[in-house]
Amino acid sequence: MSIFLDQGTAPAGLEVKTYGILNNLVRIGEYQLSLKDFLRAAEYVLTNTDLEADDLRIRFVERIQSIRKVYGHNPQEKRFDLPTNS
Repeated sequence: MSIFLDQGTAPAGLEVKTYGILNNLVRIGEYQLSLKDFLRAAEYVLTNTDLEADDLRIRFVERIQSIRKVYGHNPQEKRFDLPTNS
């Protein structure tokens, strides 16, 4: 499964794909990031500057706080899920 970025990303349509926790890889377009570096970049984006009015990071953090652990796609496994009405 993957997603395509189309909310102001250049070039439009970059594909984001994960390759499972065992591989610890996130691919964005032609770039491959370790999961650790990807999460480090997310932390940097969230914390590096002061919040502004209508800052997208506020809604994002609120949404992430609503994550819950549910049964995974594979037997005996778990995954994170977001409520669909958020």
